[in-house]
Amino acid sequence: MRAIFKREFNSYFTSLLGYVFLTIFLLLTGAMFTIVNVFQYQTANMTYFFASINNIAVFFLPLLTMRLFSEDRKLKTDQLLMTAPVSVRDIVLGKFFAAVCVLLIGTAITIIYPIILMFFGELPIAETISCYVGFVLLCSVILSIGAFMSSVTESQIVAAVSTYGIIIFMMLLSTLAQLISNEAVSGALLWLSPIQRFSDFSLGIFDFEPIIYYLTVTGLFLFLTMTVFEKRRLR
Repeated sequence: MRAIFKREFNSYFTSLLGYVFLTIFLLLTGAMFTIVNVFQYQTANMTYFFASINNIAVFFLPLLTMRLFSEDRKLKTDQLLMTAPVSVRDIVLGKFFAAVCVLLIGTAITIIYPIILMFFGELPIAETISCYVGFVLLCSVILSIGAFMSSVTESQIVAAVSTYGIIIFMMLLSTLAQLISNEAVSGALLWLSPIQRFSDFSLGIFDFEPIIYYLTVTGLFLFLTMTVFEKRRLR
């Protein structure tokens, strides 16, 4: 898995994709930090900042996953992976963790925002750490969905657009739940909503339920990706 991870991670920066993603990520987060924390609320609380960037994460995260498998499939280099002495699990996880690491680089740079706020107000440390943990877990779900969609098509555009569609649908579940009078159905939709699950993290609550939810959904889509790749390998 280490070789796959290293190859995939390096490919983000031997091409422009890694730099483009980090530029967009930092521009958007910087703009939201300035608008939300400096001008709108004038607060050292990072909750409002993460509530804002969670809603726009869907628009830049598919940049990291749209080429994970579709590019290899289009260029026929996936045949080298299929015949290489590595397991499907190592291939999928190596590529997935490479995308996660690029995200973590961008997320680590944003730590400068709460550091700045510490000089102008009392920063709620527990809530800030909790928000960062929840944000990474939420993004991992999106990246796993993007990896799955990239594994079923050779078109990077189709992979990105289909990822957008699934994530937007999942984000709208909480809104849809409010429109349904049936409590059982409404509760089920809220339970499935990844954005709704983030609410505990924004309050500084480290509850195992949302953590297990995010890890389970991430694991599910990675398993589906492995299944797709394994079927193509057997052919």
